[in-house]
This record gives sequence, C-alpha cells and structure tokens, in this order.
Amino acid sequence: MRRLIAILALFPDVALAADTDVPEAAIDVKPMLCIVDKRTPTCDITFVVAWTTAERGYYCVLNDLEADPLRCWSEQRAGRHDDHRSVEDSFSYRLEEGHEGAALASATVEVLRKDSDDRRRRRRTRHVWDVL
Repeated sequence: MRRLIAILALFPDVALAADTDVPEAAIDVKPMLCIVDKRTPTCDITFVVAWTTAERGYYCVLNDLEADPLRCWSEQRAGRHDDHRSVEDSFSYRLEEGHEGAALASATVEVLRKDSDDRRRRRRTRHVWDVL
C-alpha cells in the first residue's frame, strides 16, 4: 500500500487524469432524429429523455420549446422522462441544476425534411450492373 501511495505521489497527473474521465452529467434522448415529408409535415412522437449525474441533487430537464421545466427531481442521481411532442424543427433538451441553474448537459433532436434539398439524405442509387 505504501508503494502505491509513493508512486501516486511521484505521478500526480496520472491520478488526476483517472478522475476526470468520468463525466459529471450526461443526457440521452431517443430518438435523436425524426424524418418528415410533405404528407407528414410534423414529427408526432414520444421522446425518451434519460439523464445521470455523479452527485445527488436537484435537477430539471428543459427544452428549447418551453420556458418551464418538463420535470424536476430532488435528491436524485438519475432520471427518465417521456415527452410526447409534435415538432417541425430541430430542438434541444438540457439538464440543469435547479430550475434556472447552469446547463450541465444537452442533446439535440434533429428534424430532417425528406422533400428538401438536404445533402444528409441524398444517396447515390446503384444498379446491380454497376458492380460488374
């Protein structure tokens, strides 16, 4: 044990690097992509928002579409919220410490228009004879 302490004393940067690998807060949203077209101009779907933090506390999940929090948790390290929405444009969810605290983590939901000239959806079609 003494040898381990002596080695850590010689290399303090190694011990600090191991501690910084753990994220303090994370938020995960599913699905993160919604595809709309002329027939269905809005994305009508339930988003699952899950979050985790390193410490217990008072946390709230918010989005860009509303001023008030969607849901808050007290003395928790993790939480989940199902959010049913009809959206036309991309937006973000964020995890904040308290109602008006600093944003700890965020995730963006992208809305992709199938009828637009969006280069993300363009894909070259190939014929079976192109391989030969």
